[in-house]
Amino acid sequence: MKEVTLQVHARADAGKGVARKLRANGKLPAVIYGHHEEPIPVELEQHRLSATMRQAGGEKLLINLNIDGKDSGKKALIKDIQRDPVSGKILHIDFQHISMDKKIKIEVPIKIEGTAEGVKNFGGIMSWNIRRIMVSCLPTDIPDKISFDVSEMKIHDSIHVKDITAENFEILDDPEETIVSIIPPTIIKEKVVAEGEEGEEAPEAAPEQEEATEPEVISEKKSDEGKEEKEEKKK
Repeated sequence: MKEVTLQVHARADAGKGVARKLRANGKLPAVIYGHHEEPIPVELEQHRLSATMRQAGGEKLLINLNIDGKDSGKKALIKDIQRDPVSGKILHIDFQHISMDKKIKIEVPIKIEGTAEGVKNFGGIMSWNIRRIMVSCLPTDIPDKISFDVSEMKIHDSIHVKDITAENFEILDDPEETIVSIIPPTIIKEKVVAEGEEGEEAPEAAPEQEEATEPEVISEKKSDEGKEEKEEKKK
């Protein structure tokens, strides 16, 4: 896991109104949480966080927190990111203060590499069921990702959680769960039933527009005929 340094500033005020003002000024409200510690409300520059995450290639970072320009001695992980449901813009961040000598539980992304032979040559479909896996390890041993090369996978082949080679971490998920599998192609056959004798072509269906307009014409004619009958009776 990549280690970075992030500048944050302590803030005394909290609440929705304060958070809105911070975001309007290009800053993000955040909170640092820790085991048996009081939460610390902080704020940070939106552009700095975005640049840090972009350079590191994601959210899985081991962060050295500098608070008000000083090294706080705190190392943290991004525990949660709240985003706007429409724009995807970051609204709030929770940092988790961690101890470097204590194991933590964390989700690690699974990456699939290559194109399965069963997909490329036999029209199979890759079913990717698990994209993250929970592990337990020391902060220094957190893997950036767990990768699988699926190039040799054929139809009906599968990779399970138990197939992961765990070096410096413990896997907490069910070992029998399927991560990815190659399933046979699904063929949908259309059954066409033709009217009339065998070998004869089925009559073409009338356009939908003509069917929709026909009752309107009939209705108008019936209305005119009824009007003429009434006039004849009057005569």
